[in-house]
Amino acid sequence: MHAVSGQPRYDAAGSFLGYRGVGRDITERRRAEVELAAAKERLQLALDSSGGILWDTDLQTGKVYLSEGWAEFLGLPRAPTVTTVEELVRGVHPEDVPGGLKISVEVMKGQRPDYSGEHRFRVADGSWKWLLSRGRVTERDAAGRALRMTGINLDVTARKLAEQARNEAEERYRALIELAPDGVVVSSGGIVEYANPAAMRLLRARSPREVLGRSMESFVHPAHVERYRERLGILSAGPVATGFEERRLRCLDGSEVEAEVASVSYLERGRLVMQTVVRDVTDQRRVREALAEREQRFRDVVEASGEYVWETDADWRYTYLSARVESVLGHMRTELLGRTPREFMPLGEARALDEWFERSRAEGLPFRDLVHRSITKSGRVIWQQVSGMPVRDAAGRLVGYRGTGADVTARKQAEERIQYLATRDALTGLPNRALLADRAGHAILAAARSRGMLAVLLIDLDRFKLVNDSLGHGAGDALLGAVAERLANTLRRDDTLARPGGDEFVLLWDGLKTAQDAALVARRVQDVLQRPFTIEGRTLNVTASIGVAIYPEDGRDFSELLKNAETALYDAKEGGRNGFRFFSPALHTRVVARLALESELRGALARGELQLRWQPVMGREGLVGAEVLVRWNHPQRGLLGPDAFIPAAEESGLIRAIGEWTLDRALSQVGAWQATLPGAPWFALNVSALELAQGDAYVARLREALDTHGVPAGRLELEVTERVLMSHLPESVETLRKIGALGVRLAIDDFGTGYSSLAYLRRLPIDKLKIDRGFLRELESSSGDAMIVETIAAMARGLGLHVAAEGVETEAQRRKLVAAGCEEWQGHLYSEPLEAAAFERLAQGERAARSA
Repeated sequence: MHAVSGQPRYDAAGSFLGYRGVGRDITERRRAEVELAAAKERLQLALDSSGGILWDTDLQTGKVYLSEGWAEFLGLPRAPTVTTVEELVRGVHPEDVPGGLKISVEVMKGQRPDYSGEHRFRVADGSWKWLLSRGRVTERDAAGRALRMTGINLDVTARKLAEQARNEAEERYRALIELAPDGVVVSSGGIVEYANPAAMRLLRARSPREVLGRSMESFVHPAHVERYRERLGILSAGPVATGFEERRLRCLDGSEVEAEVASVSYLERGRLVMQTVVRDVTDQRRVREALAEREQRFRDVVEASGEYVWETDADWRYTYLSARVESVLGHMRTELLGRTPREFMPLGEARALDEWFERSRAEGLPFRDLVHRSITKSGRVIWQQVSGMPVRDAAGRLVGYRGTGADVTARKQAEERIQYLATRDALTGLPNRALLADRAGHAILAAARSRGMLAVLLIDLDRFKLVNDSLGHGAGDALLGAVAERLANTLRRDDTLARPGGDEFVLLWDGLKTAQDAALVARRVQDVLQRPFTIEGRTLNVTASIGVAIYPEDGRDFSELLKNAETALYDAKEGGRNGFRFFSPALHTRVVARLALESELRGALARGELQLRWQPVMGREGLVGAEVLVRWNHPQRGLLGPDAFIPAAEESGLIRAIGEWTLDRALSQVGAWQATLPGAPWFALNVSALELAQGDAYVARLREALDTHGVPAGRLELEVTERVLMSHLPESVETLRKIGALGVRLAIDDFGTGYSSLAYLRRLPIDKLKIDRGFLRELESSSGDAMIVETIAAMARGLGLHVAAEGVETEAQRRKLVAAGCEEWQGHLYSEPLEAAAFERLAQGERAARSA
């Protein structure tokens, strides 16, 4: 290819003659131009396909050239753009400007080779788009100053929005995981890297440090370790997910939970990560097991019920019956088809069911659980439960019924049994409180209509707790059953004897004419109980205290009558038991005060209101011992003697706690006196029936208390009343022997007021008889009391026992006691009960006087 240039030629007259010129070969230059154009076209195509925007900046003038894509990026018609650096900077988001300028300066100074940065740019509609700008210095002067920068812009708005959406999704995912009710654990290589709060709660972790870094296997119950390792192998083979399965886990506090566990493994930055969801299903499993048990019971009942399928026409004639009906009714199906259910029912049942059938047919409604009686082929009457749905033709007319039937005789019997148990005392079979209240309500309603009377007798066995404590609850239950049987056999058919609980019985006596009739009933109950009971080979004597309330004088409803009978019962017990009392308003006031006293007494120990007093015991040569007595320093009533609160303590069971407190405090003081009052005197403590009934347990506690406080057993004397001793004599003898084996002395208190057996008295390991103070009051004037005292003293000498007396108030009493052979005495004649410090001074003074 050539390029030609020339000039025209003219003659002298100006006429055109032709051209004169030169030519040169331009083939290479044209080839280069074509290649450059092709390269530019390819660059533009590459930019267009990638979304790239070419930019070229003259750093001396600040002018910037941008390719056609820039206008399109801004939302303008596609065309090249020439602008300035200043104008471009104004379009950049203010937050992105400082970082972009900093990088540009570093590139121009040669501190970094290339420019690369992402920033937001405001486009024509006012919104922001993201640009990825890359470039480098393409021209510098001789001094190295940057003259030109060239690069490319890429629209990365879609990527940035996707990243933002992904980050937001990750944030939402993390928030959901943190708030999820199920535990989520992330691990790698079997080591925990993350656990959400629910997982920490499930594993009983108090902080993440207790979980992170631990082996996942350490939380798996040993019984499930092999299965865990199998699943771990599957998950470790590559990205895979496993379904939920139940697994038992071991928590950090040693407890165990049942959990559903599902895992998924996936690659994360080149390593295999496992995410496990853990759901506590301990309660669900318990519910499932309970439901499974109920379902099994239901299936068993259905199977036992002999359910069958039936169909009838509109007149209730059988048109279809399944084979199971033969085992229910005993008839062949062919014998039943075409006949109605009423033909196999008792007469009265059929009449009632006819009415029901007619009503159901008229209404055309489904029914469920219709229960009726049927007669089997053998003549046995059974209960059936039938459910059915109406069957209609295409026009909607009722053409019959279809349903199921089952023999529910066993269930009906069970329901009757449940009803019986719900209204009966399980031990005695007597009506319980609910049935008693129901019968009483009917009896009160009838009495109100007839203006009649009825009595509620609340019967409580005296000292029944001793039977349980000494012989065991089995013997106690046997005694309650025997009492119930004996009382029930003496009642009329219309009377109700109930056991609301414990050792109490309630007798509802209807048809009284006068209150005296109720007294006769109470005496009859006591007479019935007079005969001894033989329980587990033992003979037991039982007495009862009875409270009586009369309708309508003592209450208008059963609740009020029972409450007032209980008030009368309390009074009967306070009166010495084995008696009965009628309710009166005065009794209510007294019983309320008694209950308040018991309530206050429960807090007396905790508040430190109980105190000890020491009453000196004198002998022929002076002070020989002291009896330890308990006093209650009542906040309002002042210092109370034992008669004011010990009966309430015995009745409420608090006497055991008071006895333990007394034993510990008394021996603690006696232990302290080992240094100041060595050797003598001795000290006496009273033992209650409840304490003695503990048997070996009381002996062990006594031994422990002596050892703890360093008190020689010979310095302690235990006093047991004649009444307590004789209430359960064989057991008491055994316990007293074990106490005597410790070296502790034993005395019978209040001797002469009970019913001691001299044969047993001879066998008891006792050291002393204490004559009851009741014989001393008229000792000076009554020859009978003097004879009793002399007889007791003579009997004691014959048995080798010491004789003591309490309540000595006068010198004349003391002289008569000494003359009769009494060796020890105590009472106000010599000293009232003293505080510990006063007694110590008295004893030291006695010792000093003897030494002088």
